[in-house]
Amino acid sequence: MKIEESKQEELLFEDKKLGENGKVKSTSQAPLVTFYETVSLRIKTELMSVRECERLKRITARDTRIIRDYLRIINHNEEKILKKDGKVNISLLDKLTLTTSKKNENEIRSSVPHDLKKRYPRCSHDEFQECSSKAISTYESWKAKQDVSKKELSRPEFKKKTPRPMFKGTGSRGTIKVHSEPENTEAILWLDIRDSLDTRRSDERTDSKKSGTKNHNRLWLPLAFSPYHEKKLKPENIKKVELIHKSKEQQWWAHFTLMYSVPSYHSTNPPAVLGVDLGIKKTAVAVLLTPTGKVIMDELRFIVNKERQSKIWQLEKQIGDTQRKLNKSLNNGQHTEQLNATLFLLRKRLRSVTEQELGHAVNQLVDFILQLKKSYNLFVAVGYPKNIRKSQPLGSGNKSHRRRLHKWCYRLFTTKLKYKLKHHGFESHRVVAVNESWTSQTCSRCNSTNTTRTGQGQFNCHDCNYELDADLNGAKNIGKRLIKYALKTTFNFIFDTLTEECHTLLHYNCFEPLGQWLE
Repeated sequence: MKIEESKQEELLFEDKKLGENGKVKSTSQAPLVTFYETVSLRIKTELMSVRECERLKRITARDTRIIRDYLRIINHNEEKILKKDGKVNISLLDKLTLTTSKKNENEIRSSVPHDLKKRYPRCSHDEFQECSSKAISTYESWKAKQDVSKKELSRPEFKKKTPRPMFKGTGSRGTIKVHSEPENTEAILWLDIRDSLDTRRSDERTDSKKSGTKNHNRLWLPLAFSPYHEKKLKPENIKKVELIHKSKEQQWWAHFTLMYSVPSYHSTNPPAVLGVDLGIKKTAVAVLLTPTGKVIMDELRFIVNKERQSKIWQLEKQIGDTQRKLNKSLNNGQHTEQLNATLFLLRKRLRSVTEQELGHAVNQLVDFILQLKKSYNLFVAVGYPKNIRKSQPLGSGNKSHRRRLHKWCYRLFTTKLKYKLKHHGFESHRVVAVNESWTSQTCSRCNSTNTTRTGQGQFNCHDCNYELDADLNGAKNIGKRLIKYALKTTFNFIFDTLTEECHTLLHYNCFEPLGQWLE
């Protein structure tokens, strides 16, 4: 979303005030929401020479061995290098693995217990640091899971080739650079990485370089660039790159990690909670709960695209027919190569159409949320049907309904929604996935469970004779559940069912005007 410079300054900074002497006093910067995104580009190895492809393989193989060594050293010296919080002390790890030629903490380390520089002489210090960061992050992830697990988890081992994260530095620092060549018809974008395997030392003193300095060669990788990448891939947002080899396709890919920082969303308007109920036939139903205690027609949305859903159902029918033909051919001993290829293309097409349908629905909901945030201090509660697939095990219930449940992409929808709203400054405590159990069977007016549903459309309460759309009733209950967690909970936090994050109740102090929805 493009923002004008004047509006962007208003978002990032508070209004500047004039002092007594007429000078401008600058104020502190507004809090920012930071998030990451991964963009993948294929490396055009067809434009590279055989020697360059071989060098790329050698770099990845060497990095994998160094990461394994770092993991082994961390595992053998846990008592020495681990902090109280379970994190690895990087400085202590360096004292065990790397020697120094300059003074480091008033001393020069000429020998260490595990001298990796001696084992890998053609590896620069920056590359050692990148390999150690990969090993440390992997170990800390395993350690965090082990602390909460009741059984002993296997320690991480890199049996396959593992890329190191190559960080982009400033100026002459960093092991990667990104170059753009718009006039080049073969490859517009190039990734320039430091190749220390061919490191050489300059023997002669020149004006620019002293004798004995290292001259690292560079390896240029052409990337498959498209208009999509032109919008996404901004050089100032690049944080790191990982080179990954896909053995099935026999292709090399560059995974760029981008970092974004946007102003966080804060509002002095009255609070409101948007309850979102996810469904199979109706992709999403959203209703806004405001301090007025009433639902306005302009503040609710039914998000459904029948044309896209019909395409999905047609593709599912074609896949089922093809599978039956395939099973029949296998039983008769006939050739199945053509049927397998057709089935592969149909499934690929189904995944593409499903992702497009979800993306379209998420964009509709995000546009509705951005429209509402102009008038309210908005929070979003998304119903998350955790363990719903276990409610319909194999051999029980309706077979077609069980199939629809297992193809339901509710987790992907919620993840996309959270990610999209982060682009607009919504912090994680403003978009919460709540457990939606019993929200579709409970009356949103009297909280009674003496109710019935006529199919999937109509909801009827036998105690207060309340009738409305079943999905709308569920969306209201989901929004009320977040209000209940904030006002009438025995805990001092709100639990996100999707991300398993705990948000303190201090973020929801403005919910008092919404308490009438719980009466």
